[in-house]
Amino acid sequence: MPSSRRRQFLQAAGPVTMLSLAGCTMVQERLGDLRRSAPERRVAPDWQPAPGTWAQQGYGPANTNYNPHATPPRTEPTVDWRREFDYSSRDGGSFVVAEGRVFVEQEYELLALDASDGQVLWTRSTDAPAQLAYVDGRLYQFNWDTPEADIVAWSPDGEEQWRTTIPDQIRDIHEQSGYVFVAGRSQYWTLHADTGAIVRERGDWVRNMATAGEGLYAAFAGILVRYEVDGRTLSERWRAKSDYPAVSGHPVVGEGRIYVPQHNFLDDGEPVVVYDTAGKKRGGFDGDGTSYLTLLGDGSVLVPTERDGGGLVARRPDGSRRWRADVTGRAEAIAADGMVFGGFPLTALDGESGERLWELDVGGPRRLAAVDSTLYVRTHDSMLALRA
Repeated sequence: MPSSRRRQFLQAAGPVTMLSLAGCTMVQERLGDLRRSAPERRVAPDWQPAPGTWAQQGYGPANTNYNPHATPPRTEPTVDWRREFDYSSRDGGSFVVAEGRVFVEQEYELLALDASDGQVLWTRSTDAPAQLAYVDGRLYQFNWDTPEADIVAWSPDGEEQWRTTIPDQIRDIHEQSGYVFVAGRSQYWTLHADTGAIVRERGDWVRNMATAGEGLYAAFAGILVRYEVDGRTLSERWRAKSDYPAVSGHPVVGEGRIYVPQHNFLDDGEPVVVYDTAGKKRGGFDGDGTSYLTLLGDGSVLVPTERDGGGLVARRPDGSRRWRADVTGRAEAIAADGMVFGGFPLTALDGESGERLWELDVGGPRRLAAVDSTLYVRTHDSMLALRA
């Protein structure tokens, strides 16, 4: 065949060859599905933390930072117990509370503390800094600061159930209906919930996930995408794009709205954009970059801000200001039982008026959780339980 005709043939065959390779991959995936047993472990799409639980940074899959079951101290509390750590964590360290335990990550170590008195129940070594998330009886540890990262499934008693290496940095996870969706920087993996085996790999961005059960939302680069969980894959339903170039944070889902915090590259951008569940923009207001937001029980949104005097600003669903409190520091605010907690020193506010209820210097809180009648505080080098 002449060289020119051969080139034409190869050019024409190229897309068909690529399509054949993609089809081959899908056939291999389906054959793998047939060889694997169906997952026995199945987490409901609308799973939310039960009483006695603070399941992840942001509280639960909706990222509201609000626990509707907790009744933390309304008057100045005392330190009921404190657990000092050998190493100081650069970002405060990840922790969750579940099943009577406080699970804490600190400098290549995972600890389970008795929630009642802070005694160490068990420890496990980790290979890298890790984030923690509790989902329906299982603790997940996922490394986030290495180019090749592990996700580990633990029982609450410290038994390793499986471990899977992902060839990327892990940005987020979501479990539903037998599968664990693991987000990397620009793609995601689907893992079998019983074994951790990888059953899908897709080149879709699903960073910064959130859900209240009716759909899975992902925010990145000023874009919000709604996915439906379709068995082992995520099917895009719609996407909405910000009017400004931006870096997105974790969305907050509640009251028929999706609130997306973002850091804009233009001064006149909107740091928080509000969408409805159909993807239509419903407004926007000032905020402090990609910081976590807090959705109060009455539908108001608590926003950390450096503008207009700084501090914490509570806004009604329509975006109008309800109150502002002069609370300093970057501790992410949380809410429970009509109260808000955050700042340095640790400050408790009335959620309706913003009035100060108490202040307590506990050494620079970095992360907080309200569970039952206790306020748990993670500092750079310790874990505390505050009780009335």
